[in-house]
Amino acid sequence: MLTVSSVAATRPHRLEVQLSDGESLQVDLSELIARSPAYAALRDPDVFCSVVVDDWGHGVDWPSLDQGLAIETLIRLTREQTGKAMPTEAFNAWLQRHRLTLTAAAEALGLSRSSVVRYHTGQRPIPIYVGLACEGWEARKRHAAA
Repeated sequence: MLTVSSVAATRPHRLEVQLSDGESLQVDLSELIARSPAYAALRDPDVFCSVVVDDWGHGVDWPSLDQGLAIETLIRLTREQTGKAMPTEAFNAWLQRHRLTLTAAAEALGLSRSSVVRYHTGQRPIPIYVGLACEGWEARKRHAAA
């Protein structure tokens, strides 16, 4: 099982996370901190720098908060920030723009509904090929309407 081995605050709102498989993640949390009231306390540099690996290595925690981030979230954010995954917000905007239910989106993209639910909620990184499939589906819809 993949776990977090170590974590360090490297710059304001950035973490360096070492995973048990040797991969190193550079995660920028500035957007999350700016838009989520649950993470507002992390604007304080002392609080942000108090980050630790959670008890079982399944993510990171801040001792003075009741908030942490799961390993899946850290991986998803890193992949989104490096262009290797479709941002969750972009996927949800695509769903909303086309008024697709999660079931209809799964059918349109040839995915399981459970995968679409995980992408929609941010539980899993959205592979770049799913982003490309969304663009292709949208292009087909435009072409059919023309």
